[in-house]
Amino acid sequence: MRYKPGDLVLAVAVAILAAVYTASAFTQPIDAAGWGQAVLSWGFVAVCVVLTSKPKFSSVALIALNVAWSTMWLAAPVNLGFSPWVLAVPVATFIAGRFTGKRFALVVLAAACGWALLSPFMWTWDDNFVLFYRHGVDLGITLALHWGASAVGYLLGANVAAEDEVRRREAHAKEQRLAAAREEERRAIARDIHDLLGHSLTLIKAQANAGLAVGQEREALQQINEAAGQSLSEIRLLVRGLRESDHAFSPAAGIPDLPSLVQRYRDAGVEVSLEAPAVDVSPVTSLATYRIVAEALANAARHQVDPTVTVRVAPGETVVVEVVSTGQIRPQSGTGVGLEGLRERAASAGGTLKTWQSGETFTVRAELAA
Repeated sequence: MRYKPGDLVLAVAVAILAAVYTASAFTQPIDAAGWGQAVLSWGFVAVCVVLTSKPKFSSVALIALNVAWSTMWLAAPVNLGFSPWVLAVPVATFIAGRFTGKRFALVVLAAACGWALLSPFMWTWDDNFVLFYRHGVDLGITLALHWGASAVGYLLGANVAAEDEVRRREAHAKEQRLAAAREEERRAIARDIHDLLGHSLTLIKAQANAGLAVGQEREALQQINEAAGQSLSEIRLLVRGLRESDHAFSPAAGIPDLPSLVQRYRDAGVEVSLEAPAVDVSPVTSLATYRIVAEALANAARHQVDPTVTVRVAPGETVVVEVVSTGQIRPQSGTGVGLEGLRERAASAGGTLKTWQSGETFTVRAELAA
């Protein structure tokens, strides 16, 4: 068990007080009261060592020690002077309210209030040095002071515990937000890399196949070289953006770049028609539109045999992006990463994306905020 520094410091201070009681027991005539004081004083020292590391034990022990002290005082009432140990009772209720559950803390508070009835301060001496229990207003005031001190200790402890819980929840919420931000950044990076490399490599493969099929290897190699060069440029932009910003960087492609994108697939032998009028939209929506079309074209070239693709971008209150590809479906299936990335793209632009298949026709349809 690890002891807390604050507990040890308090224990040393209490040990000094206990040493005073012990010295008094040695210097005064031997009696039960004096030695009882000394023994109980060291009991308080022992409890202080584990005051906050074992809060349930320490809060109960402090009250139990005061009950023992009061019982000793009543059994042999002598002028023991002011008992500083009564201050341990509100400390006990504070520790219970601060470090234990509400139910346990209320039990400790009730025990403290019960002890108040036995407190040596509830008794007083008359002019003839006869001990009697306080009564009337004097009793009410003394009892109220005991109960009030115990209640204040509990309320202070409970208030500190509540503030700690609020801070803990805020820290947890902050950690959750940071984790979500890191996850979103990771997904954004993965999405950008997938969009760039997946699209480019699919296009390169399609161009190579088309060139080999018609015996135009030189032209195919030239197209492959151009596609690879563009991909390298986009990757450099992505890497540069990651170095310069805390957020994933997306190369500045958009709706105006759709014709050149479609043309590259046409050059690779994919039959593509495009309907994309000029539209004034946000850069986020423009980029999302481009990436959705690029991924849909890549999927068509990758998963369908000789596909015929229709791309339509319809502006309005929302921007509708629809890519319909028809062709025999290849037997191998994809991982679904691309479609998941498309949905994230659409969501980033304040929209939604749906996909469905009917026979040999596969449709990708997104509605994005204009």
